[in-house]
Amino acid sequence: MPWTRYSVNALVAAIDKLDLIDVYVIDKLEDIIPLVNLLSKKYVKLVLAFSLNTIMLTYDEILNKITKINTMLKGNNNIIKIAGGPHATGDPLGTIKKLGFDIVVIGEGEKTLSDIVETIVNNGDLLRIKGLYTLHNNKPIFTGRRKPIDLNKYLSFPIWRKIAGPIEITRGCPYGCFYCQVSYMHGFNARHRDIENIVYHAEAMAKLGFHDIRFITPNGLGYGLASLSNRPNIDLLEELLERLKRKVCKRYGSRIFYGTFPSEFRPEHISYEIARMIRKYVANKNIIVGAQSGSDRILKTINREHSVSDVFNAVEALQKAGFRADVDFIIGLPGETKEDQLSSLDVMKKLISMGARIHLHVFIPLPGTPFAFAEPGRIPKWLKKEVYRLIGKGTAYGQWIQQEKIAQKIYMLRRKGIILPRAVN
Repeated sequence: MPWTRYSVNALVAAIDKLDLIDVYVIDKLEDIIPLVNLLSKKYVKLVLAFSLNTIMLTYDEILNKITKINTMLKGNNNIIKIAGGPHATGDPLGTIKKLGFDIVVIGEGEKTLSDIVETIVNNGDLLRIKGLYTLHNNKPIFTGRRKPIDLNKYLSFPIWRKIAGPIEITRGCPYGCFYCQVSYMHGFNARHRDIENIVYHAEAMAKLGFHDIRFITPNGLGYGLASLSNRPNIDLLEELLERLKRKVCKRYGSRIFYGTFPSEFRPEHISYEIARMIRKYVANKNIIVGAQSGSDRILKTINREHSVSDVFNAVEALQKAGFRADVDFIIGLPGETKEDQLSSLDVMKKLISMGARIHLHVFIPLPGTPFAFAEPGRIPKWLKKEVYRLIGKGTAYGQWIQQEKIAQKIYMLRRKGIILPRAVN
């Protein structure tokens, strides 16, 4: 499914490499039951694995189809229904009790799912596998966290299936922003894919005809850093970009996109020196900067570990180096007052005057974060009028209207007891 395509790609790559079972990738939920009925005649045991994010479940059609599939398959001991991903990790109890899954994979899934497959093939005990959550006699059982994997031992996508996508170069984040699932799912110690391994991915993509090189990372300027630091490893970053350009771009005509979706840069890491260096290697003209708020008080409240002045400095450095900054803001964060929103609006306007564009978001209370139980984000009417003016001038954009609806729907699912998020400190 497109919602979790990148994580599914990595999981398929891991399971394919085992060469123990036949792996079928299903794009449409409505195709699952017909395929299960067909495969049940061919195989003794089936493992049905889903990767879930919370936003998927705010769409009634998807939520209803998932629960219907699991209800139809309930009681069939030859089919094991497994869920993983950010939603399942943040709400394992609700994923089993309300969505109908048998087992939840907590955290990253490559090694855990591989262990599940090997254990089933060998008729072993699944409860000996680390990283599993399930219910026994209606009581929760968690087998314990497993050690973080080495990214270099796993591929971002199954090249042999002629599938490619962004290359995950970093997993985990040392910052632990209270609205974000990354640190709480993948850990506070960032792990990085080696340059040689990244180049291998990019070259394999190019040979398949995929020439745009993009990256998955919580902070593009954090590559090579294991913990909190205001100083990027500029030498390592340049080595990465230089080797990609020399070994892949010049040879195959590929292009590097760095600091764009699905990644961004933290503002305190951006300097003119590093922006100028990156400009030599990349094809993108825009860089995404994570500001999130124009209020220093709110930045502290959400544990961002940077200041508003860092954002201004970052935008100035990017503009000077020839980039245009697209600056992320989240409206409706927990504890945000009208004064904070006025500060954010003022900062937005000043950044626009510097040449930046504003990328607007609304706060979404995600399971598995410290803000999982917070009220859904809303944009007040007075601020919506201001936002519409910015959008009308072409200086702001974003899916904030839809996100406001999504946040409210998650809140309602929580109140109905369909989402039962874990408490995270």
